[in-house]
Amino acid sequence: MGNSISHISGRQSGMNISTSPQDTAQSSKRNIEFDDSASPRKRRLLESYSTGDIHQVIAIQLQPSTIYRCHTNFTNPVAKRLYREASDVFLKRKADTQLDPFSMKRVKLYEPCNTTAFIWSLPAEILVLIVALLGAQDMRCVAQVCSLLREIAGPLFFSNRNFPTSPKDLFYIRVDSPSFDILSTWIQMDAFRPPRMMLCWLNSDLRASQLSAFLHFLQSVPHKSIQYITLFWNFDILASPILPQILTFLENIRASGCEELTCMGFYHFAGSSGVTKLTRMHGHMGVNHLKAFEASSGVLFSPEFFPFTIQTICSSNLEKLRLSYIKLSSAHWEKLMRYLTILALVELQVDADCAPSTLIRFLARHPAIHTLCIIPRPCGTWRTNRITARLTLPISKLDGPLSHVLPVLRSLRTLPTLTCLALSLQAHDALPDYLSSVLQCVDRCDSVEYLFISLPSQIHSRSAMIWPGTHSAVRVRHLAFDSSDIVRTSLPFAEDTLALSAQWIQAFPEVRRVSMRGYSALAAGDLVDIVRKVVAADVKLSVTLHN
Repeated sequence: MGNSISHISGRQSGMNISTSPQDTAQSSKRNIEFDDSASPRKRRLLESYSTGDIHQVIAIQLQPSTIYRCHTNFTNPVAKRLYREASDVFLKRKADTQLDPFSMKRVKLYEPCNTTAFIWSLPAEILVLIVALLGAQDMRCVAQVCSLLREIAGPLFFSNRNFPTSPKDLFYIRVDSPSFDILSTWIQMDAFRPPRMMLCWLNSDLRASQLSAFLHFLQSVPHKSIQYITLFWNFDILASPILPQILTFLENIRASGCEELTCMGFYHFAGSSGVTKLTRMHGHMGVNHLKAFEASSGVLFSPEFFPFTIQTICSSNLEKLRLSYIKLSSAHWEKLMRYLTILALVELQVDADCAPSTLIRFLARHPAIHTLCIIPRPCGTWRTNRITARLTLPISKLDGPLSHVLPVLRSLRTLPTLTCLALSLQAHDALPDYLSSVLQCVDRCDSVEYLFISLPSQIHSRSAMIWPGTHSAVRVRHLAFDSSDIVRTSLPFAEDTLALSAQWIQAFPEVRRVSMRGYSALAAGDLVDIVRKVVAADVKLSVTLHN
């Protein structure tokens, strides 16, 4: 190593250094020229520094004895510039030391005077090979040293931690809580571009330092550059020892400038609800930039999280609100919806535990809603004879069980023109049969572009699936049947729900496309033959069966 360094330095008479006045004032970069006395080896070494023509590097993965060659982005203009500047500065300082022995104090800024080697004198391949031999934590430390080492160690560090940073991942990125510390290194990379969407998984061993790293990343990116943030967890978050930090974490995300925040917990929550003590709601509209908020966990309505949830709803100019699987009773839903007023709301999603009367009174106060979705619940029945409110809504998409969809359609002053009507049939909807119940909803519309029928999970009698012989006067262009929720049993052909629902197509004479998907005891070809017997020849047919 020592011989190599002295050879690169050259003799005093063989090196001429030319600098411009601007460079001597501010820039640390130097243009180095050699006369004819420079050796060929010296020229080759300097040319390798200046061109940066490195196409492949050696990366050590898993076993140190196994070497893989892989392409990297090390030939990008930034890496080339860093290498040229680093090598030029190094060679200039070596020359200054030989030309002026009294300049050693300035050399200490770049090279300790008691050493005979300098890291920038190593070829790029050697630097990459050295970094590849390090562990993940050491790679992270090396990446914090300077821009040059960050461009070398960064890609290897990300690959070691299975952190995606390719251009195709720039729209959205998935990251779990143990990888939050990687974000501080990623944001310093020259190729970094803020993703528009982040999907974050919180592990049960969540630590406060991980939350701090994520918040530091959010504060470092340009404001409002990350538009969608989704948080997932599958543990008892209320029992976490860092619960106060988690609440602060959520509040900082809300204030980060994102437009859509989704909080989705998969852990079963059986605690008390914070809605019980709700008397009124306070909030300063417009203090954050949220336009959509989804709360999909009962934890968010627990006494600990309820203040955050309510402040998020009341302090935002929300256009979309989704409250699903929050396990509130009908009384709690009534109290919650009574105090909620969101002027800009155009899309709403609620559980079927919210009574139809409560839902319709809420819709009456929000006349701009055009998309309504109700998440069905098993064996949910409601009395609707007390609903007297009349609605004037520009409704275009309506999705939910008949117990809620039909009362909403009956409450509308004018027949809506729907782009999508999705009906989730329940066992109690077969009065007298399923299709008659479906036609009650369809006949409340002016036209339906797409009618989606989710068949009930269990069929108690074959008579519930018959076609009563009636036709709908409403134009339906696309008809779809879904039996994905059917309990899989070895039923005979007479009880195959997809095959039995094929006769329903006759009730919609203007249909031009039919789709069928889910479980069936028949092959796809046999279903196609059955449908072809009851539809016109110009109807497009699509059948997708699950194994």
